Amino acid sequence: MKRSVARSYSNGRRRSRWGYHKVEGSVSIFLIMVLAFVFLFATVLIDYARIAAMHVQGERLARAGARSVMSAYDKELRENYGLFAFGDSDGNQLLSRVLNDNLHKSGREDGFNLLTLGLESSSLDFSRSLGSYDVFHRQINEEMKYKAPIDFALELAGKFKPLSAAMGEASQATKVLSKLQPLYDAREEALDLMLERRRQAAESGESLLQLIMNPPQDSIVPSSLGNVTSAADIAAQYNDYIGKYYADMYRDSKKRPQYTNELASYLRQSAEIRSRIPTTFLTFRTDHERLIEEAQNALKKAQELNEEMEAVLEQSRSNGVGSGQGQTANWDIPGSSDGMSTDILVKLREQEDSLILSSADFGSMENNLSTQGQAYLAIVPLLNGLLNVLTQASGINGDNSQLFAAVLGTSHIIDTYLQNYGVQGAILASEIAQIEEHRSSDKERKQTEREAKSKLGDAMKMLDKIKALKDQAGESLERYETLNQYYEDSISFNEGLESETSQAAQAATDPYVAGSSAMSSMDGIYAAMGSIMEGARDKLFQTEYSALYFQHFDVTKLAALTLDAEGTAAQQLVDQLDPQAQELEYILYGFHNPVGNVAAAYGEIFGMRLAIRTMEGFIEKAALGNPLAVLAAALLYGIEQAVQDMLLLCEKDAVPLSKYMPAQLSYRDHLRLFMMLHGSGESQLSRMLALIRLNTGINPAEKSTYVAANINLGMRLWFLPGVIKLLNYGGGSSGDVQGKVYYRAVKADFSY
Repeated sequence: MKRSVARSYSNGRRRSRWGYHKVEGSVSIFLIMVLAFVFLFATVLIDYARIAAMHVQGERLARAGARSVMSAYDKELRENYGLFAFGDSDGNQLLSRVLNDNLHKSGREDGFNLLTLGLESSSLDFSRSLGSYDVFHRQINEEMKYKAPIDFALELAGKFKPLSAAMGEASQATKVLSKLQPLYDAREEALDLMLERRRQAAESGESLLQLIMNPPQDSIVPSSLGNVTSAADIAAQYNDYIGKYYADMYRDSKKRPQYTNELASYLRQSAEIRSRIPTTFLTFRTDHERLIEEAQNALKKAQELNEEMEAVLEQSRSNGVGSGQGQTANWDIPGSSDGMSTDILVKLREQEDSLILSSADFGSMENNLSTQGQAYLAIVPLLNGLLNVLTQASGINGDNSQLFAAVLGTSHIIDTYLQNYGVQGAILASEIAQIEEHRSSDKERKQTEREAKSKLGDAMKMLDKIKALKDQAGESLERYETLNQYYEDSISFNEGLESETSQAAQAATDPYVAGSSAMSSMDGIYAAMGSIMEGARDKLFQTEYSALYFQHFDVTKLAALTLDAEGTAAQQLVDQLDPQAQELEYILYGFHNPVGNVAAAYGEIFGMRLAIRTMEGFIEKAALGNPLAVLAAALLYGIEQAVQDMLLLCEKDAVPLSKYMPAQLSYRDHLRLFMMLHGSGESQLSRMLALIRLNTGINPAEKSTYVAANINLGMRLWFLPGVIKLLNYGGGSSGDVQGKVYYRAVKADFSY
């Protein structure tokens, strides 16, 4: 049976229920079907592999093209300002050249090119103008991020760190004492007014005393009838009046009255005196009450001012040392020296309490004022009694002894009141002496203040000379007008920032105001340095970038101006009035005129020197004791030394930081500090952009720093483009099939 089956298969026949049929070729058809499927898969896979390679190659080409295009940066901006922006080349031409070079086919005939790419189109989209604040600021940060922190720490922060504690104490002392000084003077003026009104109140009784007895005496000598000018004259002539009255009354009837005129004159004059006394007393009482009330108000004002002084002291001590100076302990600066001792300054601040009057002092003054009021009130009953006695003396029934006693008693009490509280009054003089005890240094202090004010006025004359240079500006004015237009264009381009009008720093003529302002500026500088040392780097980068790439004024040219007696030095400074000669000052202050920026820089440097030298003055003049006297002397010392510093700066372009810290600070270093203090805003960015445009003729707003390269590539498909197109409908590829060609758009971005 097995042999018959094998034989039947070997003969290519197969038996079934219907008979036999042939089976040759069935395997080949099956293999063909399998191979067709495999071939279909392989061809699709090959084209997809080519498409994937095309994607990679296209992206590489696009990135290479974008980089190549942006390699054509503006060399002038790069070399002069460290900025990158696309130059004046034709970007599309550069892109086409790069793409064509990369797509160029090899000339070898035996070569096999797996990717036959063709460039259909290419384009560039430029954006992100260099004139934009964000872009410009980012490029500044990139340029300065490595060298700026090192330069700042070693060149500036390291020099100022040792002075920080002393400057902090000096700043607090200057500001609090400058606030106390006007309060102190106002309080003392109020006390003087109080004493003066009390004296005037007592002196207002002088007319009444003269009407009662002039001059006051311990006794009244009887006299004959005559002129009656006071109540004492009435009493002195009363006995004579009685005698002559009776003499006429009991005369011989045949004789005429002998004393009629004299008696009438006595009565008339006595009546006049009696009528004037109440009126004079009323005036005395009115003036006295008014003046005493004014004295009370003055004392109350003095007490209120004293309380304000206490509040100022309390607030200053609760605030402590300025935050900027307090942060310096955390500054990690290699090689920085140890800080200065602040013991003298601390002791000076401890003496500030001596300027405050205690409540016991004011209580004593109130008691003294009340005592004077009681002394005045004691006059009233005696005066009323005198008026009653004088009224009785208008007739013949008066008591002469009672009249004498009333006149002497009243005149004595008024005279005593005047002796105690009037001009050179003993009690008032004693009270004045008590008040003068805490004014031991006031006269010397006020003299020092006058000297300091005079010296400060002399120092400000140099600013007037600088401002007078405007008359020599000439062509520079036109360039400043152009610069101003560029500045306005930059602001308009960025939108949202209103044009800032620079305000000229007002030269203070009051030493206390100048000293406080200078110390506040130093506090701000330390605070700015502290924020930078703690990581706030944007301000630092912008500051250091400005100082590195922009020209500053040649301050040594001012040396001739300081010594110029004939007025010829101005001609030598004409070249320094051009904006290109004072770029850094313009960026910092923003005045669109040839002298405003230099004058502002000079004034601010003087303020900084004044602050440092005043700190030295506190140490040098601490032996004066009285805090306000020490402050006045320190300010005078600071002004004198600051003037010398400015002369030295104009001569050598550098000054020692301090008498106790000989590290040198150049004119440029001072400007760098001021840039940190108030020079990192958007207005400063616009000024830099305006200067770049003025110096190069290149408008940063028209220069791009970002490009998007768009290219369209095509590749001929080898197999079954319809299948590829069908698969694309399902999201299998991001390209497009047209006919037998696969197209794909590629985009690459590049930014400086």
